[in-house]
Amino acid sequence: MSKSTAFLTLSAILVVLGACSPWTSPQAGRNIYMQNCVSCHGADGRGGAHIPDLTALAARAGGRYPQRMVLDKLDGYARGAVIYEGVEMPNFGDLLTGRLTRVETDRGLSRLLPEPIIALDAYLRTIQR
Repeated sequence: MSKSTAFLTLSAILVVLGACSPWTSPQAGRNIYMQNCVSCHGADGRGGAHIPDLTALAARAGGRYPQRMVLDKLDGYARGAVIYEGVEMPNFGDLLTGRLTRVETDRGLSRLLPEPIIALDAYLRTIQR
């Protein structure tokens, strides 16, 4: 087995293991949502007059969950970028710390993210309608 093949195999295993972690599960994400997001987006995720409906992320993106956009917004890469006109997300502070796990994104790329962000993304994916 070549070094590059071994590296790719190990990377794939780590991505799968990260996805199976109880710290990155949709249930862990729901708990994080209830602690950090519910005050603005509501218990059902539908937002309000000036707050985006998180259950319609996929619908607004043509039927496909926009994982990269969601991760960018959650982990601060999109800070200052206009994603939702007139809506400013708070600084998540503690959610941006802790163990990093590599995640494969919707475009086949991968990146290291804090586990709470991965969990929140996993939960948001489950509430799409």
